[in-house]
Amino acid sequence: MIKSKESIYLNNEIIMAPIKDNSPDHKFIYWIALVGLFLFTMTSGIIGYHGYLIIHGEEHNFLRTLYRTLQLFNFEGGDLAKPLPWELNLARFTGPITTIMALLAALLELFKEQWQRLRISWMKNHVVIIGFGKKGKSIMEESIQNKERVLIIELDPLNPNLASIRLPRCRLILGDATNISIIRKSRITKAKSVFLLMGDDTRQINACLIIYQLIKQCSRNDSNALNCIMHLQKQDFLNTMRSHNLTQDTKDGLTVNIFNVYENSARELFEKNPPDRLGISEHSEKYVQIIIFGFGQAGEALALQTALNGHYLNGKKPHVLVVDRMAAQKIPDFLRRYPTYIDYCDLLYLDLEADSPQLIHHLSNHLGDPNALTTMVICFDNSTHNMLLGSQLENIIKTKPDDPPWLFVRINDDESYHTFTGNINPYGLPSAACSQEVICTGKLDKLSMAFHENYLIERAQKRKKDPNLPKKEAEKVWNNLSQEYKDSNRKAADHMGVKLRGIKCEIVDINNTKAEALFDPDELEKLAMLEHERWSAERSLAGWTYAKKDDPSTRKNENLVDWDILSNDTKDYDRTSVGSIPQILKLIDMKMVRR
Repeated sequence: MIKSKESIYLNNEIIMAPIKDNSPDHKFIYWIALVGLFLFTMTSGIIGYHGYLIIHGEEHNFLRTLYRTLQLFNFEGGDLAKPLPWELNLARFTGPITTIMALLAALLELFKEQWQRLRISWMKNHVVIIGFGKKGKSIMEESIQNKERVLIIELDPLNPNLASIRLPRCRLILGDATNISIIRKSRITKAKSVFLLMGDDTRQINACLIIYQLIKQCSRNDSNALNCIMHLQKQDFLNTMRSHNLTQDTKDGLTVNIFNVYENSARELFEKNPPDRLGISEHSEKYVQIIIFGFGQAGEALALQTALNGHYLNGKKPHVLVVDRMAAQKIPDFLRRYPTYIDYCDLLYLDLEADSPQLIHHLSNHLGDPNALTTMVICFDNSTHNMLLGSQLENIIKTKPDDPPWLFVRINDDESYHTFTGNINPYGLPSAACSQEVICTGKLDKLSMAFHENYLIERAQKRKKDPNLPKKEAEKVWNNLSQEYKDSNRKAADHMGVKLRGIKCEIVDINNTKAEALFDPDELEKLAMLEHERWSAERSLAGWTYAKKDDPSTRKNENLVDWDILSNDTKDYDRTSVGSIPQILKLIDMKMVRR
């Protein structure tokens, strides 16, 4: 644990904080060896001097032998007449060694902070973690498993997570990451990657701008760019930064990747547990109903994912019910930020406490429709509260054995997963939402990358026919693609399952014995219309509006119109996009088959 001695920083200057070494306890072993050496020297010295004084006929008693033995530690045992007892001869060497070891230990303790600073000044190709919460701990553990060195910058010296920092691969700087001197001391220009995880979007962006300034001043370029991964909590900031020049420019020495743990959790939930179940076909009477308990950032992300993903062949909009004691204030604020949301979802709310005795009564009014495919998600910030409410709602599930609602509970640690019953499912696991595998290597982006790869293949084929075809901004490999284009690919990929389930298809391994399915012309046309509807929702919710002429600088687009009045070229583009699904799936060794 952190020692009682307080760690302070003045004017944003760092003072190194003592941290626990969670690796094998070398310090303890060192001191055990030192004490053992001291006891051995004392025992051997007393026995040896006793024999020495007898051999040479000198006066001997215990106090004299003790005094002479203690002198061995001051390097005063060298000039002795022979013969010497072997015990004394051995103690003459172990005594000075003990003294030297004790001096080294004292010096290392005295100059520990300077030593830590020196070790930091040598670091390179390391991982910098700014902000050490649960996400930071998860990144640290993964980095250590990958045998990478880690430098942590944390503002709060009393952060309880500091006790989990693991030496010798981890180093700590206490200080404000929005101060350029702190960032410089982290050797950011020599780092491999940096994770911005402070929990305050404004401070995150400020720190990112400082890092950008320092990278511009050094010799790094796009061939050895620093990988900056930044977590933003507010959807407003997320949308703005994804289209900002800082994230669009991929030719400098800084690659900025933005993620949102709530968005990742919502995407992962809908991918593994699609709310439309086996699919909603054109003539189906079914509709999706999402009940969200708690309308904080996690609840908003779920609501937005429902609007982005909830476009079905029967044209029925998803129903979203929010249960939150502050819903009467939160919902109007949400709609002010996303005024077109109600074009894609029917939004209702109950301004109730989650533990209100009236809750079950109100919910029963929404759970009686046999055509509703209901998914309930409890996503308050308090995990314990979520699990208690989940246990209460589990009784509702048991009363509907034929078509029970799905129930998901948000938790903040992987360990709590094992306490769940069969009717309650975990949601928002750190390993699924904010691991390096997800935010760095693109675990959730496998299909999105295939979408983009297929786009590059199609553009290359067109260029063979027309060498003068102008090159588009999106014609870059995935790692060099701007955040805005990456995000657009993600949203298109997330909806693929909805389309295929709607025509009674599913995605299987390419080696599956079932024959590959192909679209008939009618299916292709209907899915192309659905794709345009999905794209319109994506653009509209991101703040784009219709104009007769495209103007990306003001977020105007001429295609934000109904399918019937869309240009034939754009209709063909949507048909081609949908028709490419079999080729896209083959890129990841998958195929679509009839269910």
